[in-house]
Amino acid sequence: MENKSTNNLKKKCLLISPPELGKFLPRGILSIASFLESKGYPTFVVPLSHYLEPEIRYSAEKIRSVLEAVIQNNDPMLIGVSSLTADYHTSIEILKACKEIDETLITVIGGMHPTFLDIECIDLPYTDIVVRGEGEWTFWELVSALENNLDLDQIKGLTFKKNGKIKQTSDRPLGNLSQLPPLNFDLLPEEFVQKSYIMGMLSRGCAFNCYFCADKPFWKRVRQFPIMHVIKEMEILNHSYNNPMMGIEDNMVYIGSDHFSELCSEIKQRKIKIGSHFHVQTRVDSILNDQGLKDIEGTGIQHVVIGIESGSPRVLKLMNKKTSPKMIISACEKFRKYDLFPIGVWMIGYPGDTPEDQNKSLELLEFLLKRDLLKFASFSYFVPWPGTRFYNNPAQYDIEILEKDRSTWYYCQEGDRRVPMCQLKGFSADEMAACYLKGFELIDKYSAIPFWKRKKDSGTVSINFENLS
Repeated sequence: MENKSTNNLKKKCLLISPPELGKFLPRGILSIASFLESKGYPTFVVPLSHYLEPEIRYSAEKIRSVLEAVIQNNDPMLIGVSSLTADYHTSIEILKACKEIDETLITVIGGMHPTFLDIECIDLPYTDIVVRGEGEWTFWELVSALENNLDLDQIKGLTFKKNGKIKQTSDRPLGNLSQLPPLNFDLLPEEFVQKSYIMGMLSRGCAFNCYFCADKPFWKRVRQFPIMHVIKEMEILNHSYNNPMMGIEDNMVYIGSDHFSELCSEIKQRKIKIGSHFHVQTRVDSILNDQGLKDIEGTGIQHVVIGIESGSPRVLKLMNKKTSPKMIISACEKFRKYDLFPIGVWMIGYPGDTPEDQNKSLELLEFLLKRDLLKFASFSYFVPWPGTRFYNNPAQYDIEILEKDRSTWYYCQEGDRRVPMCQLKGFSADEMAACYLKGFELIDKYSAIPFWKRKKDSGTVSINFENLS
């Protein structure tokens, strides 16, 4: 469990990513670790997927064996875990194992799920502290306070236990992203970085407010990283790890903005190699003008993931998507004009959706595929993620939760078939499943399976709507 760090000091902080992330680099906790290192606090990131074979449900015993070794080697003061709803069950197993290994360890959990459900998280006997919202500055102040035995009451963005009671400090204001250093990949095992799927980031937050997405409630507003952050990361990955960046992680890239144009210019001027499937995620209304599409030429960027969601104007309005089928067609025409491959992501079962609305989606999908306006496509079922309006009041939106185990919500299945985790008053789970299969029949018919799937995996989706708008 070695990294490329230039010193052999034991690490004060161990930040752990649940194994469900697979080969994807855990950017969030690596950013926190990089910030802590820059402030003089030795930190190591433990991507459990690097040490464990893939499983549908990870064994607590196997997780514990990895943690025992890394804790023994580093003797840390603090253990931190980042969690989404889909891997929360594993995150709490990690915290539990750490406390059983050494009850004096301070255990911390952060991420989207703990931010929205902090009381649920802090109620667990093996959770000491919850970090809510953006983590870098909160973690820095927390580690400094713990090291100096200071009170935590003045640290914004915390939920913790004090004298047998739960204490919630005020929310932390969003930080200045230019104060964060580029990612320090040396804080991860070298072999893991060499084999990871690594995405860059141009900004945090989204200016839009699609009701199915938890991004807006979490990040509040859009802030941009300096372009040289991601450029430096690209160059380090190429020169030190021979592993080109695979795409931009932002939920919303504004193609045609000065920020994006600067990225394209730097890639071309520096002749930076990018991954063969490098992609950006955007919206159909993000193409400010043709100049943004012209800027892409010569960068090596070929794929654009767009959240189409539905072909029904009524459902798009219910989603607060602020798009239309006409806008979708126009955007795809522009992408194809510049030899870009649009990848359309669609949703089934949003509250208010019906079989008739899904027929409109299928009609639009076939229209785009038949005319080569869409190169690839994928479907997903609606999920009422924490942080959205639907999570606490599903009945108000005629949502019936069929699967109570939240760990299965992202990939709920019966046998080898993916199924919805909820159904609607006017749209049953069986009807949703039938629409899902029809969608993939069209995708198969036009050989439009995205690069993140193998053909035999048709019906398997790798885009997470917990943080995608």
